[in-house]
Amino acid sequence: MPVEITNLTQRPVLMRLNSGTSLHLSPGARSSKIVDAEVSNNEKVKKLQERHIIAMDASPARVQKAPARKRAGKKAPARKRGTQPAG
Repeated sequence: MPVEITNLTQRPVLMRLNSGTSLHLSPGARSSKIVDAEVSNNEKVKKLQERHIIAMDASPARVQKAPARKRAGKKAPARKRGTQPAG
């Protein structure tokens, strides 16, 4: 389940995720969705959360369906073999 991390302080926050990438959050900023495996069993994230420096919000993954495509009622006229299109 993806999570979003919010910086609750008035100072920038820097933390290292489990994959080795760093997450920089400006004061009051919220991260994009992060895979749960990046923050699970991470002592730094746990410590920041206990000190109320960050807040983690677990949000269910939302899948949006593509809009239905309208079908045209008529087909384009077939070209005869060996002719070039006009234009």
